[in-house]
Amino acid sequence: MLSRSRYPDLWDRSGYPEVPSAAALFGDVVHDSLEVIVRALANHGCTSASGPEAIAVLKDLGGYSKVVKTMLAKRLTRLDGNPRLAAGGRERLQDQLEHRIPEAREEVQHYLHRMTLTPREGAGSGSGGGSPRHARDVGSHPEATLQADDLRLWGRIDLLTVGVDRVDVTDYKTGAEDESHLDQLRFYAVLWDRDSVSNPGRTPLGTLGASYPSREVTIDAPDTAQLQGLVDALKTRVTSADRLVRSDEPSAQPGDYCSFCSVRPLCNAYWSTSPDPASLKRGTWFDFEGTVVERNGIKSWWLHDLSPTKNAMLLRTTSAYQVFEPGQRLRLLGLRRDEDPDTDAVVAVLTQTSEVFVVIGDGDY
Repeated sequence: MLSRSRYPDLWDRSGYPEVPSAAALFGDVVHDSLEVIVRALANHGCTSASGPEAIAVLKDLGGYSKVVKTMLAKRLTRLDGNPRLAAGGRERLQDQLEHRIPEAREEVQHYLHRMTLTPREGAGSGSGGGSPRHARDVGSHPEATLQADDLRLWGRIDLLTVGVDRVDVTDYKTGAEDESHLDQLRFYAVLWDRDSVSNPGRTPLGTLGASYPSREVTIDAPDTAQLQGLVDALKTRVTSADRLVRSDEPSAQPGDYCSFCSVRPLCNAYWSTSPDPASLKRGTWFDFEGTVVERNGIKSWWLHDLSPTKNAMLLRTTSAYQVFEPGQRLRLLGLRRDEDPDTDAVVAVLTQTSEVFVVIGDGDY
């Protein structure tokens, strides 16, 4: 609810502004670059990223580096006007990512050199898109949108390879391997099985693959009984979601995933579950809600948490220009746990990437 609301006092776009992540943007640039290159290769009937025809296609695109730079520029343009980018934040992100262009180019090449493409009918016309729903004929389809109408669920697959008698699903992963990636592949299997528009001929699934920078992880597609089990589980989750959405007041569901949520500074339910900083090890990143007590030094402040015992925390800042007012209630995102031999109190550092929200009353920030 919070993420999809409008905040006209912040910006004129829909939704709550997200905090840009260099790691996430890097992954997006790699994905975007792969989409452009794979679509161009498939449209020209190429079966791989090597060979004379593929080299000619890549030359027309300007080469790997140019594609990566173009995709990076497009991603950075989306950050314009984001109020959660501190002064110089966009420039720092751009500098970090531009230095990683050779790394992004290398990752794109690794993915492509392990990839076998299936030409589509009419290849060479340069036509074709990934998003609109239509029957997926034989061929490789990057960024293919699938939808299970009866489940009211949809997803976009990085690469859908349709053969004469089977379909393979590939999802690019730029991060570390995770078991949840395999669950995502099984979810895509359900979408393909239930999408009567994209799969009118009921072509069966072959393999499901998570493609990492250095290797491929493949699993067999679920059989009929397993697919039905997945469908039943998804129906249960959809029913539960419907019940929550239709309730008089949306209910927050705090959990481990909250640390990835961009609207957590606005969510009262989240802050009631935040950990005790004293229990955290040095170097741990955490969020904290408390009240400003007094200034300790040029770049440090004493805060109390909101517990009845009002435990003290020494907050260090990276700049003397960061000024607080005694009595202010703050929600601080992205603090780093630290230690100081001169005090037994909890010590935390407010870094350049941390965020400060001032709580006014019970709900204005």
